[in-house]
Amino acid sequence: MKRAYAIVTALLLLVAIGSAQEASKTGTVVGFATAGNGYLYEAVYGSGVFPINGGPALTGQIPNSPDIENVITSIIPFAYGGNYGFVAGLAALRNNGGSDGGVYTYGFESGPQAGWMKIGGGGALSPGLPQGKSVESLAWHDSTVLAGMGGYDLSVQPPTPGGLYSCTYRIGWNSCNGPVLIDSSVVTSLYLDGSTLYAGMLSNYLASKSGGFSNQGHLGPGGVLRSSDWGQTWVDMSPDQNSFPHSRDVNNVFKVGSKLFISTFFSGVLYRDDNTNSWTYANLPYLVSRFATDGTNLYAGIFTFDSSASSPYIPGRVYRYVESTNTWTTIFEKDSTSVSALYVSNNTLYIGTGQLWGIPSKTLGYFTLSTSTSVGQAASVPQTLKLEQNYPNPFNPSTIIRYSLPHRSHVTITVFNTLGQKLSELVNSDIDAGYHEVQFNAGNLASGVYFYRLQAGAFVESKKIVLAR
Repeated sequence: MKRAYAIVTALLLLVAIGSAQEASKTGTVVGFATAGNGYLYEAVYGSGVFPINGGPALTGQIPNSPDIENVITSIIPFAYGGNYGFVAGLAALRNNGGSDGGVYTYGFESGPQAGWMKIGGGGALSPGLPQGKSVESLAWHDSTVLAGMGGYDLSVQPPTPGGLYSCTYRIGWNSCNGPVLIDSSVVTSLYLDGSTLYAGMLSNYLASKSGGFSNQGHLGPGGVLRSSDWGQTWVDMSPDQNSFPHSRDVNNVFKVGSKLFISTFFSGVLYRDDNTNSWTYANLPYLVSRFATDGTNLYAGIFTFDSSASSPYIPGRVYRYVESTNTWTTIFEKDSTSVSALYVSNNTLYIGTGQLWGIPSKTLGYFTLSTSTSVGQAASVPQTLKLEQNYPNPFNPSTIIRYSLPHRSHVTITVFNTLGQKLSELVNSDIDAGYHEVQFNAGNLASGVYFYRLQAGAFVESKKIVLAR
């Protein structure tokens, strides 16, 4: 987790897995966006923005200089006055140790905005956006662009403010910080639901867990906030810390129907239902890099790493949410490959892959999945029968046990104590081929060592788990 935070201021669903496009081979795909011209584009870390389905090439990329490396970290489409294009947020990187960052727009219309134009950061057309801050998140509404940034830069004095800023297109930037969302908030995610804006943020707790950071009190309180007046005032709607400890480190916010989903560093995925105004654990313990929806289904892509010291790496996966059971189905898996971007376009789920937060990745580029077929079957069939180590481990009070079947089998999964006494039977039925997982809740057990065993035909395997209260 140290290296994670150190670079933060960085169904049948049938697989139609295609090879990475030529442009995406150059690096990590950080985002997809349509720009109103009917074509889909990808943003590639360190390279630029490229068409991936036959659209016109951009007239140029955001230029680098001997001192500044302009690296896109986020991208969204915009439409304004009958024109259309992209808004791109940049990391604050300088080759000589300084920093820049800022926001660029790209317009396809003829006239003054044909190409990239800087509207935030040093030397920009529109003043008011703090310099030297990476733009972590973006949102666009009507003629307003909103930019979420890292909080105080603790490496320089005096520290530079961050938080959230808004810009009436091309005019100037104004702070949306105040008593609730403050200028030391690290705004990792923005989501617009009609006229309601949600902001996800990191807290002091993550800084203290990562270690090595001075002045930790300068960071904001984290959590998730809601605004109905475009960031002028905010309401804190974060989960209750008694029910979900350390859930104020939010790296992703996404709304589907009446449910607001958040991905947290230490409490997994939670959702808040507008009908009940209460938070619920969504049974996904992993750190989600991106959410996406096709209007019906919610998809979640995850990182390759796991904060549990006993199990530091897991495959990069995409899950589909099953609302009726509040569970998730694996529809994509790639070993040692973080899912860095997700986007749905024309019944296709685009899965960007690559390095995130300094974690190496085996694959740079993207894959595609069809979303037009019926729901239920995993996207791929494993080649071998495998029982995985539970996650998290140690755990309290619940954990996830994952296993894979190359063909349909009768499966039993049981939990035992150290004396060999059976405590719980989690599975006892015929299971289809594919990737599966089951949750074990040890709410009635004491701290200690236990074992779980999978039997499928002649295959038997056991693993140790640790309950730590």
